[in-house]
Amino acid sequence: MKRILILLWVAVLPIALVSARKPKKAEPPVQPDPVEVEADSTEYLEEHDDFDAITDGMPVGVLSRLVGDTLFVSCTQDELPRFLVVITEDGESQYRLMPAMLWGDTSSSHPADSIYPVWMNTRVNPYQMPVDSLKDSIPVSLRGFVYPLKTVTYTTSKFGFRKYRFHYGIDVKVQVGDSLRASWDGQVRIVGWDPRGYGYYVLIRHDNGLETIYGHLSRPLVEENERIYAGEVFGLGGNTGRSTGSHLHYEIRYLGNAINPETLVNFETGTLCVPEDYIITKKGTFKHNEQVKQLKQAQYHKIKQGDTLSGIAKRYHTSVKALCKLNNIKETKILQIGQKLRVR
Repeated sequence: MKRILILLWVAVLPIALVSARKPKKAEPPVQPDPVEVEADSTEYLEEHDDFDAITDGMPVGVLSRLVGDTLFVSCTQDELPRFLVVITEDGESQYRLMPAMLWGDTSSSHPADSIYPVWMNTRVNPYQMPVDSLKDSIPVSLRGFVYPLKTVTYTTSKFGFRKYRFHYGIDVKVQVGDSLRASWDGQVRIVGWDPRGYGYYVLIRHDNGLETIYGHLSRPLVEENERIYAGEVFGLGGNTGRSTGSHLHYEIRYLGNAINPETLVNFETGTLCVPEDYIITKKGTFKHNEQVKQLKQAQYHKIKQGDTLSGIAKRYHTSVKALCKLNNIKETKILQIGQKLRVR
């Protein structure tokens, strides 16, 4: 029999760990029946006694079996590391976490497939599903939510209109290298690079039908199509892309439509501010939609030498009062050449 030393502690629920580096003199891989493993992993472990485990640091009674290149351990998800290092008589091998339920080809099955028409790794919003075409009320489970940072900091920019564009997320202060965590269980859809916007970013589609985007990372730690769990670290905070200081740009979307994160999350406490069984509504959740429509129809005038508020108002058939309200300025505002003034 082979003898192994499991170097990292894990505690009790069935999982499978797939070898990231094949051990020397490894036995031919034996792929277990996914039905047997998923239905009763304990019985499977008992039937395939390929080695004696030296349970150094593991709770008494935890079952471990090595079948070919696959290490089976009975443990819970809590505190489960992404990698385990296992020492066998043949040398050292590294094993990567892969829940038994995911055994086999998952390329054709993704979270919330009944809601989303496509799974794409290149575009943030390939769905083009207007808010007006959504149902009036959509139930969404927010259970298991995890705040994306280990500790609550402070927000540096809110969701909404910002200068001449709409800011579809909320910016939270982080230090470069801070760990970032997934908000709910799901699957990584995009690990991307956007030099003029998000910088390095990760987009996760969650089992509950929501998608979250995490921007300005210094380093993503996951790969596209990878399964991920609430609270699992997927990247490190940074200052990449269109950013003037290290922070996390955090978005929550449903079918490509942005939701104000503060509608769901209290960023002062790092907890939900709505019931876990939440109802998405057009008038409530997407109340900013009218503002977005107006912004898309907005018209601007670039200030030139000699321009005055009264002259601009007359040119665009509006009033000075209306211009001041649109641009949040006073009638005594001194206009700067090159400045953009919203006129519609």
